[in-house]
Amino acid sequence: MKILIALGTVLALAQAPAPTKAEQFQDAARKGDAAAVKKLLDEGVDVNTKFRYNATALFYACDAGHVDVVKVLLDRGADMTVKDTFYGFTPLMLSVNPARKKTPAHTEIAKLLLAKGAPGKEIALSAAVDDDDEGLVKAVLDGGGVAAANLSEALEQAREEKKPKVAAALEQAGAKPFDEFKIEPAQLARFAGSYKNATGNEIVVSVSGSRLSAHITAAPPEQHFTLIAKDATTFRGLGMQGTTFVFAIEGDKVAGFAITPVQGNPAKYTRVEGK
Repeated sequence: MKILIALGTVLALAQAPAPTKAEQFQDAARKGDAAAVKKLLDEGVDVNTKFRYNATALFYACDAGHVDVVKVLLDRGADMTVKDTFYGFTPLMLSVNPARKKTPAHTEIAKLLLAKGAPGKEIALSAAVDDDDEGLVKAVLDGGGVAAANLSEALEQAREEKKPKVAAALEQAGAKPFDEFKIEPAQLARFAGSYKNATGNEIVVSVSGSRLSAHITAAPPEQHFTLIAKDATTFRGLGMQGTTFVFAIEGDKVAGFAITPVQGNPAKYTRVEGK
């Protein structure tokens, strides 16, 4: 029986087709084999060959932190603007938020992409503040072109998270705090409570000084966001890339809110009575 199984395995391997050059290219980028990547490009493989979910070799190299492979791909004209069809990520987004642990190599890759004009510097700035990475913050700022609102959000985030060096770099680049809409304490207290969406995910809103705090219990790990008032019913989520919480008022009560991203559909939450 063992001999038959072994023979079947040998035959299956013998019948398996040899990997195409494009598949070899993908594998080399994943493994960080810059020499193999260069060789396959020299043999005519398209640097922007698309694989599953529209990802290219640059995606794999950025995610894995393979600096030498990224350099080869960029030198050969790799497209930095393409987005995958699963998450909508770009190579720069993967370099600042890799699937696994972020390393200094990822930061080096992010700087390379920024120097080449990769889009998404606002997300890179937010990630740099999250990581208290003063060097990457300065790399983003040195390239210019960051909208004033994004600079303000990054500054507010740095101050909230007590990251003085990053905050100082942002202030030196001209970042100003948000012009916060003032809400009386009694009116602000109306927003506190528990809210759930149609699937039962819960967000608990509480008052934190002159602002609100959103505690998202369903996210692993749990997350807290500071909400800053833009007007009487609209709050910006600090560190949420322009996402706002738009509250609905019915009579004198807060009935719910919609989490509204810059792109995409709002997520609606309804207040849970008695909480």
